[in-house]
Amino acid sequence: MSLAKSCLSELPAKVLFARQREFRQRICETARSHHYDAALINGSDMLWAVNELPLEIPTVLIAHNLEHQVLVLQLGSSRFFSRIFTREITKQRRYEIEGFRRAQGVIFVSRTDMAWGCTQVPGLQALCVPPMFTEPPIPRRRQPSGHLRLGYLADFAWWPNRQNWNWLINEILPKVHRSIVVHAFGRQSEQIPTRDRIVVHGFVHELGAVWDQVDIMICPVRTGAGVNIKLAESLYNRMPVLATTHALRGLDCQPRSGLAIIDSAEEWAAFLNSSQADQLATQSPSEELGRQFTTDRHMQKLENFLIEVALGREAMK
Repeated sequence: MSLAKSCLSELPAKVLFARQREFRQRICETARSHHYDAALINGSDMLWAVNELPLEIPTVLIAHNLEHQVLVLQLGSSRFFSRIFTREITKQRRYEIEGFRRAQGVIFVSRTDMAWGCTQVPGLQALCVPPMFTEPPIPRRRQPSGHLRLGYLADFAWWPNRQNWNWLINEILPKVHRSIVVHAFGRQSEQIPTRDRIVVHGFVHELGAVWDQVDIMICPVRTGAGVNIKLAESLYNRMPVLATTHALRGLDCQPRSGLAIIDSAEEWAAFLNSSQADQLATQSPSEELGRQFTTDRHMQKLENFLIEVALGREAMK
């Protein structure tokens, strides 16, 4: 319905979907009945909310990803709607850039996305804050096993994760000839296709239950936008990770002990068949690598950024 309405509107379909009358009224009433120093806009599909706020309230956009890039990925998987999606991509891109200009500040989760935003809007007041975790890292209790245990943690309700899963089971696993088991964790994982050597666990409430059942966390990501939060969470908890370059998009991570980066299906299979996989299973990412996802690393600069936006540059002098 929103996609159809978008054909007759200057606004993108995602914006029309979220911009409901009752929601707009609630935002307007709340903003006028309280005194706020600033308003945080959670995602660019919510940028329309700026129009419902008093002009004196500065706004900060939290850009989880670039929505028009998500549409580009959807276009690649749905040629039937290519003409409609092409128009939507153009509108969404223009809408996001205009939203960056209107916001007093933008907090990006991805370094790559921030670089794009600053190129499109020179002088943009921007800050990059990667995913952060407040709970102490959960140490794994690795148990000896007769086979290599791989863990894939994802929200399988999100279509890029299902595509990435299909690449793993169709292009990589058939070429792995050693004793191996893949454990799939996450929402709707019980609905994904399976084959031999795959164990599905569904949604898990405790990460310790994930770490204790696997030797290596894998991120066979070939499509998707923003940053891979599950990968960041694995590194924060010092779990060894095998990932693609795309999985590390927007994060400040380079291959080192406890982190292997490989891209093609043939290279993945060769790595998993080799002793390199066994060596990776014994390693842990460094404390420095995991520390970049702690609140202590970013809290002060985040606080300064918000104060500067809310009170103006004079407050920082």
